[in-house]
Amino acid sequence: MTYRISVDAGGTFTDGVLVNEQGEAITAKAHTTPREPAIGTLNCLGKLAEAVGLGLSDLLAQTRTIIHGTTLATNVVATRSGAKMGTIATKGFRTRMVSQQVAKSDWVERQVDMYDFRVDPPAPLTRPYLMTEVEERVNADGKVLIPLNEDSVREAVRYLRGQEVESIAVLLMFSPLYPEHEQRVAEIIAEEYPGVHVALSSTVLPVIGEFDRWSTTMFSAYVAPAVSSYVARINGILEDKGFRGQLLFIQSNGGTATPEIIVENPATLLLSGPAAGPSLGLNLGLSHGLKNVLSVDMGGTSFDVGVAHDGTVDTVQMQVIDWKKFCLPTVDVSAVGAGGGSIAFVDAAGRLDVGPKSAGATPGPACYGQGGVEPTVTDANVVLGYLDPDFFLGGEVRLRQDLAEKAIREKVAEPLGIGVTEAAAAIHDIINAKMANGTDVTFAKRGYDPRDFTLCAAGGAAAVHAVKLSREMGIRKLIVPKVAPTYCAFGMLFSDLKHDYQRAYEAETVHADLARINELFGEMEKLARETLAREGIAPEDVVVEKSLEARYYGQFRQRMASVPAGPVTRESLQAALTNFHDNHRAALGYADPAYPTEIVRLLLIGSAALPKPVLKAFGNTAEGGVERARKGKRRAYFRGPGFVEVDIYDGDRLAPGDELRGPCIIEERFTTVVLPPGSAAEVDRSGNYLTNVEED
Repeated sequence: MTYRISVDAGGTFTDGVLVNEQGEAITAKAHTTPREPAIGTLNCLGKLAEAVGLGLSDLLAQTRTIIHGTTLATNVVATRSGAKMGTIATKGFRTRMVSQQVAKSDWVERQVDMYDFRVDPPAPLTRPYLMTEVEERVNADGKVLIPLNEDSVREAVRYLRGQEVESIAVLLMFSPLYPEHEQRVAEIIAEEYPGVHVALSSTVLPVIGEFDRWSTTMFSAYVAPAVSSYVARINGILEDKGFRGQLLFIQSNGGTATPEIIVENPATLLLSGPAAGPSLGLNLGLSHGLKNVLSVDMGGTSFDVGVAHDGTVDTVQMQVIDWKKFCLPTVDVSAVGAGGGSIAFVDAAGRLDVGPKSAGATPGPACYGQGGVEPTVTDANVVLGYLDPDFFLGGEVRLRQDLAEKAIREKVAEPLGIGVTEAAAAIHDIINAKMANGTDVTFAKRGYDPRDFTLCAAGGAAAVHAVKLSREMGIRKLIVPKVAPTYCAFGMLFSDLKHDYQRAYEAETVHADLARINELFGEMEKLARETLAREGIAPEDVVVEKSLEARYYGQFRQRMASVPAGPVTRESLQAALTNFHDNHRAALGYADPAYPTEIVRLLLIGSAALPKPVLKAFGNTAEGGVERARKGKRRAYFRGPGFVEVDIYDGDRLAPGDELRGPCIIEERFTTVVLPPGSAAEVDRSGNYLTNVEED
């Protein structure tokens, strides 16, 4: 027997999925261990081994592939625990670099007045005393105005070595047009300070625009030591325990890469965690003829929102992380600070609020009984009767309802002068509203109407809130996947090897130099093929996709457009412009094919398909209808009727075609589906729950 495994290390839980040759899938959850992430990963693998009756070493010896997603890099930035980082910039631009570490556009998006003296500015990734300068200058045409002064480089490197920096970001002006200066700086660093991590802006993001390039390069240098160390450590541990298959990491772009490729640019893992979810949501939607899918994944710490529109998962060239620009291609997932562990509190003005601070895995919600004293969303759901204290994580964890009630009473109910139940219901309503509002922002930025979408509610906590969330947003179709609690981990099993490349090229379209464009595309394709060859892919299995970013003359914001396969000709360039106009009209509501355009940059994706597991169909054929799955009754609270007796169903004993009407609760091993009064769900052939949501 051989296996294929995926492991997704989230903020609170580490999820694992194992699929055998027969397509049978087994899932497991373990607590994430932030201080030593490898422990949580190994604990999850151990639970999968136990589930198939093997020791961990025996399981790993029979496993062909392990795909791993991790929030390690994200957490390093969020907790400000990255490397002590030095920088080397072109002389005269050190102070400009300090001022440009903050993305001004993000102040607007977060509705914060950037001129409000009461608002603290975001902290930079490094300190000014660790930012150095060297003599050199390249102009906007890529011509050397001032040769690189190697003595100034050695002086800067020796200073940074004396400060014991762990990584160095090299940030020279117009380096994508003339990378030789940065390459020579890297050689000198290797001579003067061997072993230190080095990130070159001309390698990390070779595009024009020092703001985007420098910020992204600094992210790469900041997370490099932690990511490189973890990748080497988990790879070594798995090999020591008998794993001889292929280890892959899920990247921010939704594709996978081998460990040796990841350590060359650790920033590709910065948004690794939620990247695989939207693809699985789209596949579930397409199986029911639905091309527009809003994918939400609510875990213990965050609520991740991704969108698939017209059969394609949305990706972006820029994300804002910690109020700074990150400009490597990423699956367009927005995170809202709303999870099962989000803490409820009464602020100084006497108002109830929830999140974004989370109790995390340690100490966790009060009901975990691990020392947590703050009331959380999970505590509220226990008090409201949505979660069975004796069946959390399939009975692996016993929840303490008394501790949940105590935390809510002391921290919310008594300060507000209300009862515990009313306080718990208010916590539940507020987190629903926060998730809906955060999702509305996602739609508004894209110009989509949520009423045209199907909601795919995944993650261990989302199914409790899914129907109410749909009602808040006016969405009428809802899918709760059978694999909701291990959503991203399942999505990883269907990911392919994928690598993105970008090159600087700016020109008015009518004056585009086709020879230069083809030269740059050829350079990127060569790199893509070499990288995939290192990952064991045959030349004939490589898939290359070309695109460009263009804009109307005088604009500051550009749109993506695909470029037909083959050498770029005037005809294929015109086809790309037609795609640009179509995309501009779809996203912004207008287009003008007669208006002059300009090319901003060239992009290329190199990918290769990996074998996909064929999952065994969900097939409980026992007679008796939904009665066969009834577990009993318990009291649950809903606005209007208050506490009512509801039927509880075992999700594993339901069968395709079964229909359930609310109020009722469906219990899966790692998640709970709450159907409020007036709602209903049908089980499809894969065991997913389909709901047509009616208004409240």
